[in-house]
Amino acid sequence: MSRWLNTCLLHSSKVERDSRGVPQSIKTPPRRVCCNPFSLGAQSYYQAANAGVHPIAVIQLHKCDYRGERLVTYNGAKLNVDRVDASSPDFVVLTLTERLAEHGKA
Repeated sequence: MSRWLNTCLLHSSKVERDSRGVPQSIKTPPRRVCCNPFSLGAQSYYQAANAGVHPIAVIQLHKCDYRGERLVTYNGAKLNVDRVDASSPDFVVLTLTERLAEHGKA
């Protein structure tokens, strides 16, 4: 049963051209959305570790809330979206991994 008690921040950016026509990435303010945490099974964890990925969390979002963001703040940590499972008509499941730039920081 989903409870949707947690929230996360979805970070995105858009590309705009300056006065010379050079594209520049502009960060937009993060959006706070409700999420439903999933447990990461041992088999999934070890399969990911064998592939060189360190999964941190798996969360479920309403499909209408997800717009293809690749960076999520969850439980105070900025995480990369490693895998998107959009097979459900109503929900999206994101597998979040540690950002390399954040590795080892307190």
